[in-house]
Amino acid sequence: MTLPPLSCDTPSFEALRETLSLLHQRSAPNWGTMNAAQMLRHCSRFMDLYLGRIAVPGWARLLSRLIGPLFLRSFLTKPIGATPRNLGTMPAIKARPGSELDFDEEVARFLKALADVEALGGVVQHAMYGAMKAEDAKALVRHHTTHHFHQFQLV
Repeated sequence: MTLPPLSCDTPSFEALRETLSLLHQRSAPNWGTMNAAQMLRHCSRFMDLYLGRIAVPGWARLLSRLIGPLFLRSFLTKPIGATPRNLGTMPAIKARPGSELDFDEEVARFLKALADVEALGGVVQHAMYGAMKAEDAKALVRHHTTHHFHQFQLV
């Protein structure tokens, strides 16, 4: 699967790391129910999916491989502010509202996962979408992370 170029307003990995310093435990979202630590946990789990650390049921893999390319093409090309809000989230990557998480631990976990994704090369086996170029996987992670940073007024 080859994806179109990212929306031009999607920051680099370095810019995302720099922007993270603007997030605080008490940062409030513009929409949704996650707090800052929960958002970081969700983004880390999203990256875990791309790193092959989360198993996906067979029915979800099949569905994702059928409609995923259309969804991803649409998602990637939207400017950050136009990305749909409050989409359904796969249970394995969902951060449960109300769960108590340590903000500093979530920052560390997020930064480790971000570095692991940034280090990907060649072709990766995505648990849902199958074989994809590492550069496309990285683009999707950057775009998803930027969407949630926008949720917390960081970009």
